[in-house]
Amino acid sequence: MLSDSARQHTSPEQLQEFFSPGLDAAYEIARGRRIKSGSYIFPVVLFSSTTHSHRLATAIIITRGGKNEWAVAKLP
Repeated sequence: MLSDSARQHTSPEQLQEFFSPGLDAAYEIARGRRIKSGSYIFPVVLFSSTTHSHRLATAIIITRGGKNEWAVAKLP
């Protein structure tokens, strides 16, 4: 579930590419921390297996959109 803001900044093609990285892809999510009321940031490392191993350190931001509703506000 993406926030409205994240949807406006990400095309359907980018989402498809991000969520379909390949057969040997993996990820690691570390413990998050609160950055402000209703928003948390989680460090993420994305791994891909091609001819050369590739890793990308980034973060995902999750925000509260309403009563008991959470959404991804920023994808890597």
